[in-house]
Amino acid sequence: MAGISLNGVYNHFIQDHVSKDVTQADAHRKDELRDVYKSIAKINKNSPLYLLSNDDDVRIDAIDIKERARQLQNSIFNLSDQEDKSSLNHTSAFSTDPDTVVASYIGKTPNEDVGTAGFDIEVSQLASQQVNTGLMLSTDSSSVLPPDNYSFDVKVGEQEFEFQFSIYGTDKNIDVLQKLEKLINKADIGLSAEIIEGTNSRSALQISSKHTGLHPGELSQFEIYETDGELKSGAVAALGLDMVSAPASNAHFALNGDEKTAISNHFTVGSKFDIHLNGVTEPGDSIHVGVKKDNEALVNHITALIDNYNSFVQDVAQEHDSKYKGDKLRSEAISIARQHIKDTDALGIKLEGDGIISIDTDVLKEAVTTSNNTDALEPIKKFSESLLSMAKEISVNPMKYVDRPVVNYKNPDNKENVASPYITSEYSGMMFNNYC
Repeated sequence: MAGISLNGVYNHFIQDHVSKDVTQADAHRKDELRDVYKSIAKINKNSPLYLLSNDDDVRIDAIDIKERARQLQNSIFNLSDQEDKSSLNHTSAFSTDPDTVVASYIGKTPNEDVGTAGFDIEVSQLASQQVNTGLMLSTDSSSVLPPDNYSFDVKVGEQEFEFQFSIYGTDKNIDVLQKLEKLINKADIGLSAEIIEGTNSRSALQISSKHTGLHPGELSQFEIYETDGELKSGAVAALGLDMVSAPASNAHFALNGDEKTAISNHFTVGSKFDIHLNGVTEPGDSIHVGVKKDNEALVNHITALIDNYNSFVQDVAQEHDSKYKGDKLRSEAISIARQHIKDTDALGIKLEGDGIISIDTDVLKEAVTTSNNTDALEPIKKFSESLLSMAKEISVNPMKYVDRPVVNYKNPDNKENVASPYITSEYSGMMFNNYC
């Protein structure tokens, strides 16, 4: 049976360390999990045999170290949307009329696309929803429908739905409209209903589709009708539920002169641009959409990278128990900074004596804005790559930074050393070392 100390480890791990969210830094794909396995196997194959003490503090320290490394790795991952997470290539799409056409860059080749990718767009019509507006009824008058149980059918795409409701002798028109408004909205079938007010205390039920446009062969987004059944009919005609006040329509636009249509005002162009249409252009006028370097995003990326490094160095240096090798972890991180953060004064970036990196954001902004030379940023990219590698290594083997006496070294002359089949990793094994 598991001991009390083991339960304490589980409780500590669950309550204080396990991240509440799954992040980009977590391995999900088969190739990522395979790389993690190979890393663990390599460590077990080449490492000596250690003696792990039955100590809750050691377990807690190992968990804390792993989670700090995981947080650092995820912080770096979140700085870039490129496949290469250490990439400093930041680009953004621009539109010469952002009020009419909003563009975002979603391509994977930012350097190649800057100044070359783009198009002219003319918008002649926006995609629209279907809107049915019912008859205007006197709000405070008795219901136009006699008391009874009613039903009607709604067809949305290829799906059909039946709605049933009751009218009582005390119901007024507004009561009936409110019932149907709640009934349709609660059903959540791709329609929204609201009561609109007219003149002379009159109201009507307006039903709109949540989607825009029509696919080939479609005549409408939805239909409202009645069929013969056990319940009374007549509600559709009395309330005007089937009256189409605005039919659904597709967006019509031209890309570099070629006519195009879309069922939505939100679409992609060439797998490089995410486009939102907000209005139409004047006849003969066009809006240019292109790609430019995003200097502001680049400055924010570098600043956040250095802030994450500084926070990591300061956090691991906090006081722990005597078996925690915080100085070793801190010195490894600082060593990476010393290796790469040099000759970067022109960027306003400097490694201080205590291992903290200082940054002059004004100098950095000026350097990024005025220089087109990407070689000046190469030290920052290498620094980011090395931090990621360190974070991954710590996540696989956090026990490297807690006290563990060596019991036996592997024979260096034996080229056939294999990983122990009984030890997945010391990190996972130390949680179960008093399970039996």
